[in-house]
Amino acid sequence: MPKIIDKKEKTQIISQAALTAFRDRGYYRTRMVDIAAAAGIGKGTLYEYFKNKSDILRYAFEEYFTVFSQGLLDVMQTKVDPASKLIALIDFALSHAAEWEDHCTVYVEYFSSARSDDDTPFSLSSIYGYMNNILVTIIREGQQSGDFHDSLDPVAVAELLVSMYDGIILHRLFVNRNIDRETLRETTLHLLKSGLLDHG
Repeated sequence: MPKIIDKKEKTQIISQAALTAFRDRGYYRTRMVDIAAAAGIGKGTLYEYFKNKSDILRYAFEEYFTVFSQGLLDVMQTKVDPASKLIALIDFALSHAAEWEDHCTVYVEYFSSARSDDDTPFSLSSIYGYMNNILVTIIREGQQSGDFHDSLDPVAVAELLVSMYDGIILHRLFVNRNIDRETLRETTLHLLKSGLLDHG
């Protein structure tokens, strides 16, 4: 009796093996044969799942974005007031970046070499736009309820928070210095409470 292959599981195994290869060798230096070897399969089998390495990277990014998006919704659904939602979002974003560090490492290397989103199989604009929209909504909600300082531009605050998130990832990758997540969380909350949340 032929062995039943779980195609979804196999696809994820290949994707993870490819990300490891991209991280270790660099995306542009990695060949399909390298990915096949990392996944423990033949090159022909690899092409049954993905047409090229760009296709693999697109799949990995979509998986990352799906988990990230759903995670944000899940953590915020447990909160009622805007301040709690914002804190939950910050907590989740920091933990997600740590858990998916392989993905982040590869995306930083890949996009630093791409000239524009037009040169890529997927766009970072989607994930940034998603994060910005959620943040702007929470901030406006907090300003309307009187929980947040109403003199600040919600769009500018959202951009700043997303940029801080990016900066944490880049600092970890380029400087190779990990700051304890709890320290980052407490520092971020202190800054927020001294500015955005200090509406008195």
